[in-house]
Amino acid sequence: MAKKARLQGSAGNYRIRGAIWELGSFAYRAYVHIVPAVPRSNLSRWALSADGMTLEEVFGAAKARVNSTIGAPVERLELLPRTAPMHEHPTLLRQRSAPRRYPPPTD
Repeated sequence: MAKKARLQGSAGNYRIRGAIWELGSFAYRAYVHIVPAVPRSNLSRWALSADGMTLEEVFGAAKARVNSTIGAPVERLELLPRTAPMHEHPTLLRQRSAPRRYPPPTD
């Protein structure tokens, strides 16, 4: 599975975050998290998925699932380009790696 794009947007009193993954031969799946825009509110949180044969189809299916889940139309949903994996991102690699320790000299 390879990440193709990120999703970000809003609907009603919720924020939408997620990603679209390529499953293989021309199949895609979006995993979406719906969280309240107001911290510590009594609104529910959801995680859902949507499938499609093209990126456009899975994007539309994700919007429809969000709409049917919270009962409010999606006001904004952006498709952001795929980011580099952490092992390829030089800044994150530097932050996560520990300083190298060399053995003490034996001379």
